[in-house]
Amino acid sequence: MSDKPTETVTIQRRTFFKMAMDTQEYVSDVTPSYEFIQKVRNRGGDIFTFLERKSCGTIPNPAESWAKTEDNVALLHVTTYKEWLRIIGKKTRNMIRKAEKSGIRTEIAVSGDRLAEGVWKIFNETPIRQERGFPHYGTTLETVKKGLLSQSDCTYVGAYYQDELVGFIHLIHGNNVSIISQILSLQKHWDKAINNALVAKTIDLCASKHIEWIMYGRIGNHPSLDNFKQNNGFQKLTLTRYYIPLTRKGRMAIKLRLHREVKDVLPQSMKKPLFPIYNWISRTRMKIRLLMKQNFST
Repeated sequence: MSDKPTETVTIQRRTFFKMAMDTQEYVSDVTPSYEFIQKVRNRGGDIFTFLERKSCGTIPNPAESWAKTEDNVALLHVTTYKEWLRIIGKKTRNMIRKAEKSGIRTEIAVSGDRLAEGVWKIFNETPIRQERGFPHYGTTLETVKKGLLSQSDCTYVGAYYQDELVGFIHLIHGNNVSIISQILSLQKHWDKAINNALVAKTIDLCASKHIEWIMYGRIGNHPSLDNFKQNNGFQKLTLTRYYIPLTRKGRMAIKLRLHREVKDVLPQSMKKPLFPIYNWISRTRMKIRLLMKQNFST
């Protein structure tokens, strides 16, 4: 197995142990060598987790000590834009036409102050999106500008209405795959089917660059978003997630089955009635956060 730097590895606390994960696991293959595992352990990780990207290649001879579970991604195999239009439903095609008739124009956005200001405006339009608290609400313009400057191997696809940025897709490019990291639009213009237009432009872009796969997060934890993905041709691909115990704590956590998050353990039949409760908790947390911020500022 080839070695790989650990700069992109993040470590998060989980009850009594720490979980390490490579933030680039969706972009490139992760095949941890002995040296890599030692470096992650030295940084304080108790368990290292990573995905096998089956669409791009499999991991040969995984160690027997590695625990494994099922994970998934929403994946679209790209051939041509014309073929994509053929496989999606009539309703989605009509939404794309609706965006065009509404005056929505899509193009690759040029990085700079104009893009930063547009993204910042969309971030701060509303604290609630898709019935949940929106984590980017309150982000400063300076933070957005720094974020744009620090990014590489990515593309912003912008949607414009009367020369105003009203939506965007943040597309990260990896090994034989492009990842939709974020897709957002102004809620006041949602009647114009902006997100459908953005996805269509992204498919056209990737097809022209002969990018074979587009990934759009996971499927199973957000019903309305899952429907949007499936309506645009994305399918659920089951993947293997590996967990490598690095310390005694890590081995104990895996033995006690604490290495997986609750949302990934619950069957879909149990998740469905819990979604409204989770959404309410998320909205309430955001309201409390805004109230505390307001009281602190006064």
